[in-house]
Amino acid sequence: MKKFITTLFVTFLVLIATVSYGQLKFKASTAIGGATLNRGGTFVYTVFINGNSNTTARQTLIDMQYDQTNFELVSVYMTGTGGNGGMIPYGSTVNTSWYNYSGYSFTTVTSGSSANNTTNGTNNYQYAQYAYNAGGSSAILRTTVSWSTPNGMPYQGYGDFVRYTFRLKAGSTAYTFDPIKLNFVAAWNASGILEPTIMEAPLSTAVTMNQNFGKYVTAKVDLNSNLYNLSALKVSFRDTLTNTGVLFPVTSTGEVDINQSALADNKVYEVSVMHNMDQLYAIYNNAITISDFTTAQGEFTSMGLDGSKGQSIKTGQSLYAADINKNKSIDGGDLPQLLAQVAGIDTLMMLPNNYVSGSNGFMSLPTWRASDATTLAGQVEWAYVTPGSTSSALRIDMREFPSGTVASTIKSVQLFDVYTGPIEYVSEDGTWAQYTIPSSLAKVKDGTSVYISSIRNVNNQNVDYSLKAEFEFNTSVNSSWGSITAANWKNITYPKTYFKTSTLGTNAILDLKYLLWGDVNRSHSSQVVTSTAGTSTVQTNAVNSLATNSAFRSMAMQSQSTGTSMNLTTDVSSIDVNLNNLTVTSNTIEIPVNVDSKGASVSGLQFEFTFDPTKIKFEELVANVPNTWYVFASSKDGRVKFGGLDKNNSEVIKGTSTPFKLKFSTIGNGVDIVTSVKVSPLMDAADQKGNQLGIYLNSTQIKLTGYNNF
Repeated sequence: MKKFITTLFVTFLVLIATVSYGQLKFKASTAIGGATLNRGGTFVYTVFINGNSNTTARQTLIDMQYDQTNFELVSVYMTGTGGNGGMIPYGSTVNTSWYNYSGYSFTTVTSGSSANNTTNGTNNYQYAQYAYNAGGSSAILRTTVSWSTPNGMPYQGYGDFVRYTFRLKAGSTAYTFDPIKLNFVAAWNASGILEPTIMEAPLSTAVTMNQNFGKYVTAKVDLNSNLYNLSALKVSFRDTLTNTGVLFPVTSTGEVDINQSALADNKVYEVSVMHNMDQLYAIYNNAITISDFTTAQGEFTSMGLDGSKGQSIKTGQSLYAADINKNKSIDGGDLPQLLAQVAGIDTLMMLPNNYVSGSNGFMSLPTWRASDATTLAGQVEWAYVTPGSTSSALRIDMREFPSGTVASTIKSVQLFDVYTGPIEYVSEDGTWAQYTIPSSLAKVKDGTSVYISSIRNVNNQNVDYSLKAEFEFNTSVNSSWGSITAANWKNITYPKTYFKTSTLGTNAILDLKYLLWGDVNRSHSSQVVTSTAGTSTVQTNAVNSLATNSAFRSMAMQSQSTGTSMNLTTDVSSIDVNLNNLTVTSNTIEIPVNVDSKGASVSGLQFEFTFDPTKIKFEELVANVPNTWYVFASSKDGRVKFGGLDKNNSEVIKGTSTPFKLKFSTIGNGVDIVTSVKVSPLMDAADQKGNQLGIYLNSTQIKLTGYNNF
């Protein structure tokens, strides 16, 4: 079979004469399947023909490629002759045959004399090329339609030519599929001479299925890639009745890869984000840095004498993270523990006494639902939206609010899969509560939502879209991230997220946020995003969070596409850190760390250098900072962590200076040394309020070369 295709259909060339009659035209379905296609269900793929007044054609060869892993061919039906629903001339005698070439795929050539993706289908047939992969996911289906008739083809315009019925295999596990491709349709006249044909778009047909089929839940974590880069993450679903659970991995984009068969109908699960226990110390060593401490310090020193809130921390999530001793206040008991973590003297989190290192266990993080209003697909249009270019209006039927839930207290919402995030209360009357959403709600308009059957374009005006959505409200600070404020964070006892399954096919959306203990600036945690006047703001003072957090990335992409600006809570300032290669002339090495504050007021600095402990040994840190600064340095296993901070927030570093010099000694003869000291990503700088400062390095390593080696 393989030889048959490559010899007959690749090298068989026929000279095509110039003709004056109309050329047959062909195209395929635009998209098939959709919200009604479930596993085990069938769908129809159609090849259309336009006779274009052709009088000479008597045979066509249709060549198409499909996904045989997920699709099963059920039948091939040629629609017949004119007057009987078909496009072949009336009174014709028609013969149809087809053959399936399993494991073959069409190799597209886009340029040169052998191009086979042209608008001439017969030309594409002549230069067809195929690849063969036994057991591969693709198959080529060829259909030959021949007819004899004394009549020409009188039809102008497209009509159904051949209909193919496929079944989405019951055992398929995919939710997206390779498109069906119409590679070409070639034609011959009664004398067996090839005729040119015209291939018109579309030739590639997307197959979509009911994305809710077989799903209890689609979950996503507002993931900070700083944490993901340190540890594999999983989400735990623990059955609250049996106290047994299952872990599902989190992908780099925050999606949770859920094996739906591991869940059951009508079960209540406690859900939490988890990190690898073996990475515990690396996580907290990287996440809790100088700016976390200086932020908490700035809050403590600016508090009122009565213990009222200070001026540095703006969000309840940061206040909760800074309350290390869990006494519902930011006080002198929190700061020493944070500082000990920063300086490498102690750690905020310890592994359980009975845990065996290297056993690949996972530890829960405080986890919340991302919003305090969530939706499920329903039967009644309880809400409608009016999308705008940068912001949209949301109206929720007042009857959806249960007794005791005040519409003005709802600060965030999850609307199907089209939006999860902050909303801003506008007004309410006896019928509707109105909010502003800082999003254009693209999925509502473009039909890409998997809940498309629950979204109605009102009067087909492309203005208002009604949502068949059942709302659930949850304003508890223990379970709703969106409900936490700087005023109510003290009401948090212990964050717990609960999720109750319904039946397969419900596909509830579960969006999660998490927090690392002590991560005051959320450089490694989920972000707090608020909405004012239709604009989103990330409430953070962490440069790393702004650069890597998934919520910020999606907002930044939206701002770029709409031409709007992205508002940040602070102007991000940066300092320069300059490091120079050294020539070693003795057994003593002194490495200066030069800093240019670039106009910023630096209140805290932290670095980590790595080195080869078989070549050099760390001896001491020499500091040139104000007397009010606390300086620290610790070294272990070829790493030295060092830095300093202004204990009283009274004497900052400004301008150009050399606040630190690291002294090393060589192991062996210094003039023969060839090695380097590298800068770890674990570095941080902060101003007096704890705002993280960006750091620009002129080099990530310092080369040490002995004099004799020059």
